[in-house]
Amino acid sequence: MQTKLIENNSDTLITFLSGWGCDDNQFKFMKTGNYDILLCYDYSDFELKFDFSAYKKHYLITFSAGVFVAGIIKDKLPTFEKRIAVNGNPLSYDEYFGLKKEIVDVFMGITKENALDFRRKYLVFDDKEYKLFNANQSYRTIESCTKELASLVAQAQNAKIMQYDVAILSDNDKIFNPQHQVEYWTNKEYQHNCKVIKLENSAHFPFLKLDDYSKIIEL
Repeated sequence: MQTKLIENNSDTLITFLSGWGCDDNQFKFMKTGNYDILLCYDYSDFELKFDFSAYKKHYLITFSAGVFVAGIIKDKLPTFEKRIAVNGNPLSYDEYFGLKKEIVDVFMGITKENALDFRRKYLVFDDKEYKLFNANQSYRTIESCTKELASLVAQAQNAKIMQYDVAILSDNDKIFNPQHQVEYWTNKEYQHNCKVIKLENSAHFPFLKLDDYSKIIEL
């Protein structure tokens, strides 16, 4: 696992577990408020080497695969004031609530030639977002992303279920079925007391709208 610490001399840390294929460049446009941000990405392994003890308060934001990864590294994480999931759930590889096989096959079939088509079809809502997304694109290689995906799939049966306080769901998510997502997050058997926020006119990557970490933790 790769990490980048964005420091603002704060005693409060927001840990952000980003999604599959992401890197720190992809979120450089995000506003931090007065918080320190620990950005985590590349789950080719799950070694999280970070000393959380320097901070008095902690918040968790997870996105897509990061929602699932939080359960894998749960024992390495501190106690959070609030835990927020964005367009994903802890059962990422469940046949109903998680990724459909055809979506995983799409991931495995991404090449340099079709990567732009994948972004436009699956990740962003409109052409304006597509341009902004490409202006802040990840520099990860296809090979790196393929290795990461294999690592995530291998952990499908090992992840614990992280309990969340807030789930943010896009209405036009083409990675995770939006209706199945709602069913998961409102099922008290899985998530005991979770607030669900629906984003309208939003695709799987919603951060071109949710571009401020401090405002996300206030939702």
